[in-house]
Parts: sequence; C-alpha cells; structure tokens
Amino acid sequence: MGRLPGLAVIGTVVGLSGCVPEPGLQDLKRSYPDRTLYHFNSSALGGEVSYLCAAGSTPRATKARARKAHAAYEVEIQSYGGRFAETLVSALEAGTGASSAAQEVNRDSDAWAREAALKIEEQYECLPVAAPGVGISK
Repeated sequence: MGRLPGLAVIGTVVGLSGCVPEPGLQDLKRSYPDRTLYHFNSSALGGEVSYLCAAGSTPRATKARARKAHAAYEVEIQSYGGRFAETLVSALEAGTGASSAAQEVNRDSDAWAREAALKIEEQYECLPVAAPGVGISK
C-alpha cells in the first residue's frame, strides 16, 4: 500500500482563492478512477466523512472495508480532543499569547490530521478526503 501523491487529506484544505475553481470530490474521483468514493455520517463530527477506497475482491468487500475504515477514523477523531486540549493548555501555561497558542494548536491539528488519515489509508486502503469544515468540497 503506497502513498497517493498529490491526494488531499483531512486537515489540508485544497483550493486556491480568486478565479481558480476549487476542486471537489468528483474531481478527485476522476483523478483516481481506481478508487470508490464512500460517504458515512460521523457521530464524532456531526456531519459526513468521505473516503476514497481501493477496490477489493468485490464491491461488497470494498464497502465493508470502507465501513471499517470509517469506524477506525471515528475513534481517531474522538481521541484527538484530549490532545487538542493538552496542546492549548500547555501553550497558554507556558505564557504563549492567544494568537501564538492558536497557531500552535493549528499546526498540531494539521499534523494529527495527516497522521490519522495516512494511518487509515495504510490499514484499510481508504483515504479520508473530506469532513465537515475540512478537506475538499463536495
């Protein structure tokens, strides 16, 4: 299972401002035609999370793997709350200003998001590509 060069992951907002059109899930799906796009409701995020999954032996097997990937990603998302709070509190206790603390938390969030998405890709061959407020647009 290799990495997918150029593929956006959760936490990395894709798109440029101005006149350049923002890529959407269908654009990404066209770029990776060997992957199937799945959407699942997220109890952790209160919206929908989308995944691009490598084909399995059957469409049913692929969807079952996508469901497992989603369940594992939900656990990753829920585990992040403690890390987020710890980073913020540590920065503030160290005397970091609110703006700098926010930047530190954002850096940590981006790093976590990449790690979590690649972990799910590595384990399930399903890459989280969109979630409420992050990733690419529908």
